[in-house]
Amino acid sequence: MFQLDKHEAAIANVNQRIQRHGDERRLAADVKFALSASNEVLDAFDPTLRQDLFRKPGSGEQQELPSIGGDRLTEVKHPALEPLKLNHEFKGYELHIDGLLDAGTPIVLVDVGLKRFVLEPKEGGSVQMTFTASAQVEPAELAELSDALVREDVRLTLIAPKRGAGGGEDLLEDDDEHEAAAAEAGQLEAAAAGDLEDAA
Repeated sequence: MFQLDKHEAAIANVNQRIQRHGDERRLAADVKFALSASNEVLDAFDPTLRQDLFRKPGSGEQQELPSIGGDRLTEVKHPALEPLKLNHEFKGYELHIDGLLDAGTPIVLVDVGLKRFVLEPKEGGSVQMTFTASAQVEPAELAELSDALVREDVRLTLIAPKRGAGGGEDLLEDDDEHEAAAAEAGQLEAAAAGDLEDAA
């Protein structure tokens, strides 16, 4: 699961909007973040994605850095590849935004959705990443986000939902597909039983 702990990031944009719940209108915000991370973060999206985008260094190329994992996947496998857009969406996150000096109270948002991931592999085994975090906010929180946008550089913490507590959208979609398949199998089984009774 994708998580960050006081990771240095930049706020690239803050967009306010109205989110409707029936006739009720609620204030919401979309916050775009940009950051650099070890390519090991790719494992949170797909276990083979890092191997698809990176390779081991060849003779005379940059060697393994101390911060890179033991598999030594530090060289970009496809240098001409455009930044990669992912359709992953995660729900139910808790988000903390701290200043670089950890002074003051962090901005805390709950029930946050993460989407619009764009990844760009970099030589040396790092990944440049942007994504959008969306949540309902209070006017005071929107003002705090605007102040953070002016500062730009922050420390970002993302806490994933506990398993079974309304997590990522991908998991919910899989559950729905499994339930639909089970229902269809039950209908076919019932129909087959009816045919046998008629034949008897």
